[in-house]
Amino acid sequence: MKIKITENKYLNTLFLLMLVSASFHVLILFVSALMFQNLHFLNYFRILNIDYFLPDFINSFSGDIFSIFFAAFLYLAILKLNEDGR
Repeated sequence: MKIKITENKYLNTLFLLMLVSASFHVLILFVSALMFQNLHFLNYFRILNIDYFLPDFINSFSGDIFSIFFAAFLYLAILKLNEDGR
């Protein structure tokens, strides 16, 4: 596997470890959401532990829906910032 995020091989390995770990974490949450039929597992703010600061909003249905839109916005913003001009 030759995925290069940075030139430093140790830092690159750390970033890849974080990416793989985060991917497994989200996969487990997705499977849990399907098994228990509960959208709350996929609340982006809860995944980031922001629910410690705003528990009343984050742990509500409207917070779950808002987190989906926020995650989609972040995805599109990163996609736009990462365009290479093609």
